[in-house]
Formats: sequence, C-alpha cells, structure tokens
Amino acid sequence: MNLPVAQSASSSEPIEQVQQPNWVQQCRMDSEHLKRLQVLTSDDCWIVDFAIRWAPFGGSGPGELMVNHGVTRDRFIVLLQAALAPKPQDPSMIRAHKRRLSAVLVEAWRPERRDGGHRPLGRQHAARRTPDALHPVDVG
Repeated sequence: MNLPVAQSASSSEPIEQVQQPNWVQQCRMDSEHLKRLQVLTSDDCWIVDFAIRWAPFGGSGPGELMVNHGVTRDRFIVLLQAALAPKPQDPSMIRAHKRRLSAVLVEAWRPERRDGGHRPLGRQHAARRTPDALHPVDVG
C-alpha cells in the first residue's frame, strides 16, 4: 500500500505514516501541532480528532457518524478535507502540513486499500457481514 508520506517536523526525512506502527500517534502529534498554532477552528479539531480516532479501523460506522456529526461517511470525508484545507493566510509550511495530514486520514478512511486488499474490519464493515449460518448453501 502506498500512502502519502509526511515530513518529520524536525528534519526533511520522510515518515511513512501508515507503514510505521506509530502512524496514528504521528497524526495525533501533527494535529496537536496545528492546534497549538491555532490554525484549526474548534469544529475542525473535533472532525480531525474523530478521523484520527477511527483511522486505524478504516473509519467509523454510519451510526457513530450520524450520532457524532449527523452526516454520512462521504459527507464526513468532505468535512475532513475542508477542515484541513490550506487557507491563503497559512504559511507554506502549514499548508503542506495540512495537506499531508488530510491525505493520510482520507486514505485511511477508504474502505479498500489502493493495492486491492481489504482493510481490517472496522465496525462499518463488520456490521455488513453476516455469519454463514444465516446464508445456508444448497448442496442438494
């Protein structure tokens, strides 16, 4: 899987977000950095934090999205992209930072990986699966 690569805040060496075990922690640190710089509104912070919390599971299920944000999955991704959209007044480093975080989170929320493999089952996927016993196979 080839996900966007972020640059470390302290150097120009890339950090492969999703391939490293700490990619969620890196997303949290990136989000906290943006909050400290006050370049995200409180609503933006809420959306980004929710996206990070559910990213390891391929995103949240429709129930959590409806209860927490009152939107569908597609609409939530649009809101996430808007929350992390670079603003004209943002310095170039902040714009790049927002773009990287947005790309990593949107990719993590995709139901399937780019390489065609499936993400681990999150709640939204597990709810769609039914035991084989509910779908008997006719062997006769």
